[in-house]
Amino acid sequence: MDTTLAERRKGEIIDAALQVFAEKGYHAAKIEDIAAILGIGHGTFYRYFKSKLDIFNHVMEWILATIAELVTDVDPWKPETLEEYREQLEEIGDRMFGLFKKNPLITPILFYEAHGIDDPVVQERIRGAFDVFGSYTAMYLKNGVAKGYLRKDLNIKETALAVNAALFEACRKVVSSDDPDRDVRVWKDTIISLMLDGMRAR
Repeated sequence: MDTTLAERRKGEIIDAALQVFAEKGYHAAKIEDIAAILGIGHGTFYRYFKSKLDIFNHVMEWILATIAELVTDVDPWKPETLEEYREQLEEIGDRMFGLFKKNPLITPILFYEAHGIDDPVVQERIRGAFDVFGSYTAMYLKNGVAKGYLRKDLNIKETALAVNAALFEACRKVVSSDDPDRDVRVWKDTIISLMLDGMRAR
């Protein structure tokens, strides 16, 4: 089988599974639901994935990798002024909110479905990913402390996880908002104010 064709078909199945899991929920979803979207048979599906749990793991892998890609190509040590630091926080917020607005199907899977699956691989993947996201946010905080923008007595690890929790909650809210553009502005202002005012060096 042509590698390019195989990879394209695999990606199409992951996209279809993302839609089915988001709309029906993991437990109610069936392999035939995913296959029906693409007009393929069960045999074609099982050529690429072993089971429903296997395809769900691939969907989660794609979601977490997509989120990671948004933050890993931004240098947390680059800002040299408070204004540059604020601008970088704005950029990260825009990237995150933009992802969830563009891909609203991510929300029910990441925030609901994944946590209802009693599978150690899924749960370990989620915990590991959120720890990695926390480590990246911690680097932004460390730079803020080093440059004198943030308090030196911050509990970096815990504060990073708290900031991420607020950011992900904001993304979840924005997706279901009647006025997402307004809410993005409000949430960005709230989180950045929390960081630059509530954690500011005195």
